Amino acid sequence: MMDNFAQILQRLPRSEASTSNSYSGNAMPFKVQVNFEIPIFKGYIDAAAINKWLNMLDGYFSIHEFSSREKIVFALLKVAPHVKDWWETYCE
Repeated sequence: MMDNFAQILQRLPRSEASTSNSYSGNAMPFKVQVNFEIPIFKGYIDAAAINKWLNMLDGYFSIHEFSSREKIVFALLKVAPHVKDWWETYCE
């Protein structure tokens, strides 16, 4: 979803006003506050549900600049306890 939004923004024509020097010679950065809830992943074996959940995480991570480690920690906060147990066992 966020990739589609970024593609749409890139296609928008740039107006003369956006390239003017009306802000001390520098363009003002464009920032949008986006909040959306990542649901808890229950661990069901459903490819479509897993893909949807991973896409939501990917969209969230594209907004927030998380390191790889922070992404894993955040994702583990959004899984059911038995999924977290599986991950920890897998890592051992």
